[in-house]
Amino acid sequence: MSTPAEHVPEYLAILLDRYPEFSKDAIAIANIGGKINGYHSDDDHTNVCVNQCRVAWEWLNSIQCLVAYDYGLGAISLCRNLFELVAGTIFLMENPNKLQDFVDCGKVVAYEVTESMIGADPHHASALGVDSQAYLHAFKAKADYDNLKKRFGKEKWHGKTIKALADEAGMKLLYDSFYKETSAIAHGDSYVTLSYKNGAWGLGKDVRSWSRYCDAALDFSIIAVGMLYHRAVHKLGLPFVSDIQALMGRLMQKGLLTP
Repeated sequence: MSTPAEHVPEYLAILLDRYPEFSKDAIAIANIGGKINGYHSDDDHTNVCVNQCRVAWEWLNSIQCLVAYDYGLGAISLCRNLFELVAGTIFLMENPNKLQDFVDCGKVVAYEVTESMIGADPHHASALGVDSQAYLHAFKAKADYDNLKKRFGKEKWHGKTIKALADEAGMKLLYDSFYKETSAIAHGDSYVTLSYKNGAWGLGKDVRSWSRYCDAALDFSIIAVGMLYHRAVHKLGLPFVSDIQALMGRLMQKGLLTP
């Protein structure tokens, strides 16, 4: 007979060895995460928001995996992706009238990705027995690309800056204290290379210095997903109230959230 330990992913076992207290966090977030991941509604808006929660779950576990193996720079960089996902999804939860814009913006990206892939390898479609230009033409019409591109222009589906989304999602403090640094890291800016000590700038860092980001990434990712799940339960009416109470209680116990 198998034991629970046999089902623990390798990275999670390593993570729990590095952070023994994290087992309480892992249990609280896994309890509700698994339930939300498996939830289905007859309402399109709810289902789309729940699927965004599944994407957040993927980011969360990816961050934990990187932390387990002491890749702090990668972990904190992914936290930026998670931040934007959470802020945008909370906005969508609060504004169900934006669902069609959310879906239509995805159609624009889907067409542009397909067009770029065929442009990069025009023989790929032919190898599959498909006329690339005929396929693109049909896809373009199906996606209503020309009209949607004109409608959105360079804007995203929400038409807001990340700062505005963060403000509306109740994530202003995280934006002000966290987002700037993670953006610089994600973009590969010189910030990652520069150091300042004893009144002088240094132009290099030891890779071991980036381990300090592991703690921050672990805490931030749980806060962000906790906020997302909390809004999902209470705004979408998901039947997991006791589970989200347990998770938020754990975050407050750790001092990561205030009542």
